[in-house]
Amino acid sequence: MKISVIVPVYNAEEYLKNCIMSVVRQTYDNWELILVDDGSSDGSLSIADLAAEKDERIRVIHQKNAGPGAARNRGIKEALGDYVVFLDSDDYIDKNYFQLLVPKARINDVVFIDVCQIDGKGKLLKEEKMSQYKTWTKDRLIRSQMTGKVQWGGVRKAVSLRLLKENNIEYTLHSIGEEALYSFRILYAADRIGFLDEKPVYFYVNHEGSQSKIKSSDPWGGAVECLKEYLQENGLYEKFADTLNAFRATAAVVSLDRIARLYKGETCRKNAKVRICRFHMLYEKERGIDLDSMSYKAKIFVPFLMKGQYRLIFLCSWLKSLIT
Repeated sequence: MKISVIVPVYNAEEYLKNCIMSVVRQTYDNWELILVDDGSSDGSLSIADLAAEKDERIRVIHQKNAGPGAARNRGIKEALGDYVVFLDSDDYIDKNYFQLLVPKARINDVVFIDVCQIDGKGKLLKEEKMSQYKTWTKDRLIRSQMTGKVQWGGVRKAVSLRLLKENNIEYTLHSIGEEALYSFRILYAADRIGFLDEKPVYFYVNHEGSQSKIKSSDPWGGAVECLKEYLQENGLYEKFADTLNAFRATAAVVSLDRIARLYKGETCRKNAKVRICRFHMLYEKERGIDLDSMSYKAKIFVPFLMKGQYRLIFLCSWLKSLIT
């Protein structure tokens, strides 16, 4: 079995060599590494080209800047392997990742992996044990991932290239949340879902330049409506409408938390009121809300959202900023 590793690269010269070497040092050697340079303006392309000169399993593709979703899509089109692993250019993987993955990949369409979040110095920040969900039904897993209760993240799961190509599955082009629809589609299409639970094999480096640090006041709003459009076009809306409402509520809570952090005074209040109004415009009361598929942190604020109240969310955001 051949593993295709797809890495979108954008101005990552500080981390890219370590990322590449974590693939080169794998104990399983039947792999290809596709580095998609997304219009980098630093030394990333030179680092990628040098690596490709040294190892024929490494390929470099250069394109104009189009965002991480477009870069991953290009990698999928170019991939020649049996199974796809996504890796971000500032992260790295355990040397045994592929060795542990292959037996599970042979019998599953999608394999979730355990992740460690670390800081730039290698200090453990938290573990994301996707394997904690291995006893869940497929429906519960899909719905909980729709709302973000179970993290989306293409890097958190490896997937069959056949599954992606037969179902024309791609990432959306949102700068944030491009993985939401992708994650729904691969889980919905999968016949078998597995978990690599021996140990964490992916190390997510959390630093100021990380995608999660992008300062958007509504990072998930676009992803919600993109998912709605897909569900409607494919006759799935009635089945998942209550969970989509839960996703809308979660996105509104995330947005209000961001607004509290990004703005002050009257500007902050005006933005909050606009976001609350948008939530009420999009929320479909007759569909109900799938509270079971929401994270506890988002679910507790639903009654306040319904009443158009945002001050408690602001207070919690402020307290959280003091702690962190």
